[in-house]
Amino acid sequence: MYEEHIGFIRAHNVEGLVNQYADDCLLISTMTPDHRPLYVRGHAELKKFFEERIFALRKLEVELAQWAETPDVLMIVENINAETTDGQPLKTRFYDNWSLRNGKIAIHFAGVVQYPDGKFAGDVIAVP
Repeated sequence: MYEEHIGFIRAHNVEGLVNQYADDCLLISTMTPDHRPLYVRGHAELKKFFEERIFALRKLEVELAQWAETPDVLMIVENINAETTDGQPLKTRFYDNWSLRNGKIAIHFAGVVQYPDGKFAGDVIAVP
C-alpha cells in the first residue's frame, strides 16, 4: 500500500491517493511554513491538501530509513529529496504513521523530523 501511495504522489493521481483513505479520515501534517500542525479532515480537504501541497514536489526520491508495521499500523521514516515547482531543491527527513481501518488510512500523521532548512523538529517549536 505504501509503494502504491508513493506512486500516486509521483503520478499526481489525487483520486488514487484519496481512495486509500477512509471517508472520515484525519491527516495531521507538520510540513507547514510555521511548523505548526495542519489538520486535514475528510476526502474534500484531503484532495485540496494533496493538490496544493504535495503535488508541488517534483523529482521525488524517497529513501526508507526506518520501517515498522502491524496489520493495522504503519510507521516509517523517510529521507526525501525533491524539487519544488519553482525548481528549488528540497531535502528533508520525514515520517509517516498510518492507522488503518478496513484496509483504508483512517489516521495519518505526516511530519517532519528534519526540515529543509536543516533544523530538527524539536529545535523549531516547543510542545504546547
